[in-house]
Amino acid sequence: MFAGESTLKKGHAGEVLARKYLRRQGFKVLTMNYRTRGGEIDIIAREKDAVVFVEVKAADSEKFGDPSSWVPPRKQIRIIRTARHYLQHNQDLLDKPLRFDVVAVDKDKKINHIRDAFTVDGY
Repeated sequence: MFAGESTLKKGHAGEVLARKYLRRQGFKVLTMNYRTRGGEIDIIAREKDAVVFVEVKAADSEKFGDPSSWVPPRKQIRIIRTARHYLQHNQDLLDKPLRFDVVAVDKDKKINHIRDAFTVDGY
């Protein structure tokens, strides 16, 4: 699926597949590619009462390991900061449970959804 595609195209294709997957699982997608100066969140969604911040990883091989492990602590911090920014501008969600997930999409369009992929103190 991703062979020969640029990183940008590969990422976009993975996000489209992840969004469709999440919708089939009952999630309501609130926004895609939420950006601030400090970072980006690929998908922000609701699952029942929870607000879920989703990092999408797409890979055309497993040469660099499992894509679900590609969210190092530094990236997690940026995602968390961006999530805080989003919540400041969507205060009606502040009282909802929060979660940080990773959706990994492989070259065969196989989805690996890791719920609670990482946590942060205070959330």
